[in-house]
Amino acid sequence: PPSRFSAMLLLSAGLLGLARPAAKQRLAGLFSASEDPVLACPRDGSALFPERAIYGRTRREARVSAGGVRYPVADGEYVDLLASSGRGDGDGITPGRLAEEVREAFATRTQTQMFRTPVLGFLYERGWRQQFRAAGFPGIEKEYDEVSAFFEPVAAQGRGVVVDMSCGSGLMYRRLLAGRIGGSGRTLACDYSEVMLKETRRRALEQGLAPAALELLRCDVAQLPMRDGAVDAMHAGAALHSWPNLEKGLSEIRRVLRPDGGRFFATTFLRGAYPGTTSATPGQSGGGGGSFRFFESEEELRQLLIAAGFPPDGVSVRREGRGCAIVKAVLGGAA
Repeated sequence: PPSRFSAMLLLSAGLLGLARPAAKQRLAGLFSASEDPVLACPRDGSALFPERAIYGRTRREARVSAGGVRYPVADGEYVDLLASSGRGDGDGITPGRLAEEVREAFATRTQTQMFRTPVLGFLYERGWRQQFRAAGFPGIEKEYDEVSAFFEPVAAQGRGVVVDMSCGSGLMYRRLLAGRIGGSGRTLACDYSEVMLKETRRRALEQGLAPAALELLRCDVAQLPMRDGAVDAMHAGAALHSWPNLEKGLSEIRRVLRPDGGRFFATTFLRGAYPGTTSATPGQSGGGGGSFRFFESEEELRQLLIAAGFPPDGVSVRREGRGCAIVKAVLGGAA
């Protein structure tokens, strides 16, 4: 006959067996979440779900698509939503994928790769951005005032979804976020550069903004990880000239903006902004990546937005100073 000790072991095992399903259910309830109403898989546009896992003292987070593609939360600081960063069942580094990433890096070596260097992240608000004043940029405080007034119809009192695309060090993002805290909306900072996203987070925390309020995404403007019509307003400051695939990026912005009043505000450089600057070859977005794009005129920018799907009467472009272009576009209304 079984000893008292072995009987206790059997009883304990039975109790643990009965308790295990309930414990699993509790854990599933703790970590389960509904799909994100704004973000989407950059590969196929399917819904994204937050995933959290705890291994001992280590907590890992990711965003997982309905198709099982997993996008990491890098160092707990930003979600990496580049299509090439997603990993699904059977994914791996193949020669074809490696060659594709090398080609992409070469094609965008100036427009995007230089912004991934720690030196530029350090210098961006320590003189780099300030030199834009010589080209006619109004300065961040005046730019913020105009942006917030333009966004007010769709994002007042913290409502709606506002995106700062190519956020850099968070110069505009921090102001947008600080002005919207307490509302029911979301304010997202997006950039291709991991360095810039880390700098955005560092400066935001240094400014006293709550960590829980920060939403930082690594993504490509030409393949936005967002649902159709999910964004109320998007800002892209001093950015259009550095996008390797500008035309595709503008089309993507048009896609993710809400069709009944979505707003886009951008600043960029016109030819003549600095002595000796010339425009790049039209359509440069696919070739070489050797230079930034200084636009010929306000009309060139206007036509680019119209070609991307913005209504002609909803697009306005004006020149400030020697070579700053201020772009405003509205879907379903006049700019």
